[in-house]
Amino acid sequence: MKRKGFWIATGLLVVPVAIFYILSAGTHHFKSLPIYGERIPPNGNDIKDTIFYQIPDYFVKDQSGVTISSQSFQNSIYVANFFFASCKDVCPTMNRRLAQVYDKYREFAEVQFISFTVDPKNDTLEVLEAYAKKYNADPKIWHFGRAEKEALLQIGQGFLLPVSIEDKTIDHSQQFILVDKEKHIRGIYDSFSDVEIKRLEEDIKVLLYEYHHPGK
Repeated sequence: MKRKGFWIATGLLVVPVAIFYILSAGTHHFKSLPIYGERIPPNGNDIKDTIFYQIPDYFVKDQSGVTISSQSFQNSIYVANFFFASCKDVCPTMNRRLAQVYDKYREFAEVQFISFTVDPKNDTLEVLEAYAKKYNADPKIWHFGRAEKEALLQIGQGFLLPVSIEDKTIDHSQQFILVDKEKHIRGIYDSFSDVEIKRLEEDIKVLLYEYHHPGK
């Protein structure tokens, strides 16, 4: 009985300590992510704090016909990219990799995704809906957005990515963009790099940690 009591007492002491060290060890992996884009530093007068670049407001229709804007993500962090449905080389691979990240975080209410088509002429909402189904995308989590040509070019510029639409060619970046709840760009990732995809997954954790443990 004494031996049993000894091990119970030891467990009561050791288990909380072990949990503490496990949690503490995990926090060491959480760094502070940069904020991309132009910034305006304090000037001692009217600008008291640094003003960081924010993605300009935009409006698109997603595959369900729902209007999505930058304000739709005010309570979420999200990953954005650009593609077109008829693409046979870069886009399928890119969105397949994004689907891997989506599958990992689809149960997290604060994480969403948006893929902007750069071919609004051919990518109707019906086309986008069928395309989204290929990736088992929940329309409430992963939006496939469509805007008219001029608006789309402005959206690409807003995400600091090159997007160009010419007579016979469509050019867009193969990068993923990580955006926080304040519309700041917090990460840019090469969608064709396994290392970069892993970094994106980890950086999503970083942002979630930042919002749930402010000041740490």
